[in-house]
Amino acid sequence: MPRWTASADPTTHDLRLIGRIDGCTHPESAEMLPDGEHFLFGNCAMKLGVAPYRNGGGPVYLDGQAYVSLGRIDPEGKVSLVEERMVAGLTGTLGCDVLTVATGKFAAGFVFQARGGCPLMASEDADTLIEDPAELRSQILVYDVDGRRQAGSVPLWAGTEFARQFNAVNQPNGLAINARGDLFFGDIPHGNSVSVLPPPVPSAVYRIPHDAIDGVVSGDPEAVAKVRRVFTPGFVNGLTVSPVDGECWMVSCSSHDEAGGAVYRLTDAEFERGALPDPAVTGLGVLDGITFTKRGTLFVTNPRTGEIHMFTTDGVHKLIRIEGEKPWRSPADINVCYPKALGGEPALLVPDVAVASGPGESSVSLLDLTGL
Repeated sequence: MPRWTASADPTTHDLRLIGRIDGCTHPESAEMLPDGEHFLFGNCAMKLGVAPYRNGGGPVYLDGQAYVSLGRIDPEGKVSLVEERMVAGLTGTLGCDVLTVATGKFAAGFVFQARGGCPLMASEDADTLIEDPAELRSQILVYDVDGRRQAGSVPLWAGTEFARQFNAVNQPNGLAINARGDLFFGDIPHGNSVSVLPPPVPSAVYRIPHDAIDGVVSGDPEAVAKVRRVFTPGFVNGLTVSPVDGECWMVSCSSHDEAGGAVYRLTDAEFERGALPDPAVTGLGVLDGITFTKRGTLFVTNPRTGEIHMFTTDGVHKLIRIEGEKPWRSPADINVCYPKALGGEPALLVPDVAVASGPGESSVSLLDLTGL
């Protein structure tokens, strides 16, 4: 497994800004579609300073206010918004990826997205929180992008077969799909409205094998029994599948994380024993997103500091900039993609969740990673 060392004083590395979409509402995750031109991003719609939640000390998601947008980078490299509200009426959209292998229910190319951030508010001016696990309706949504519609969901809320065998997922966050079509998602259980600890359910990364996805959707006990999980005591946030080794990778993201913000590689062995391996790098702070290029360059985000960390294949730790500046406030669940416009070279989708901003005050950027 690769090992990196975080530098106490990393150098900066300038990249080219290809384009940017403004007017977003807390975009948390983004993913390019197989056509190499269109990309999705989820606007998770949150509010800060809600007194019933830790005396205003953390974000609360607005029920039914999240939506998914469709953007495009055309063959000439121009970035534009195609459809602002491709799917609307959602809640806490955190993490997405594209299905690589069709199931009986879903075609390859359909998009899976975590839904159900916790805690929730019924509206912008509500003075109470929605905390009942049965009302949270945590799930993984599935979209047919061509049809501009929701095609189904993976039910994870209280009363489902998944909840019976494991627990009701508190806040699905982070999602990745490997080349076999296995689905990975994290549960970052922030539903304790008084403090970070104890969490209402264990923080964990779950793996649903490809051949069990349809069965988990329909509540088949035998399919759910194939699911495995890795407990993540430092809390999990972003997930990705590395194109170099095909394995699932995650970042940890809490103030009580003993590793101080770490990157982990999760193989089948970890899912069988249910515990984290030694980290590949530590000490990066409260992390959110993780992604790799095909050459093995690693990127992770720290939304609290506004930094995007880069580890090159020779292990050098750098911070990325655009003309010496950070044109983002809280970079979240980033993703490397390969737009047709770059002729096989990578780009980086950077959703700026901008936690303290209001509706329509955030952005999604596309950065040129040529050569990385």
